[in-house]
Amino acid sequence: MTKTFALPLALAASLGLAACTQADQDAAEAETEETAAEVDAAVDEAAADMEAAADDMASDIDAAADDAMAEMDEMADDMEDSMDEEAPAE
Repeated sequence: MTKTFALPLALAASLGLAACTQADQDAAEAETEETAAEVDAAVDEAAADMEAAADDMASDIDAAADDAMAEMDEMADDMEDSMDEEAPAE
C-alpha cells in the first residue's frame, strides 16, 4: 500500500522539478537574449561613433590640405611677383 502512494508522489515531485528546471532554463535564455540585444546595441553605437570620428577626421584633413594649397599658391604668387620685380627690363 505504501508503494501505491509513493509512486504518484515521486512522479509529482519529478514533474515539479522538471517544471522548475524548465522555468530556470527559460529565464536563462531570456537573460541571454537580453544581453545579446544590449551587446548588439553597444556595437552599433560604437560603429556609429567610429564612423562619425572618421568623417570628422576626413573633414579636418581636407581643410588642412585646402589651407596648405592656399598657402602654396600664395607663396608661388609672391615668388612670381618677386621675380617680376627683380627681372631686368629689356
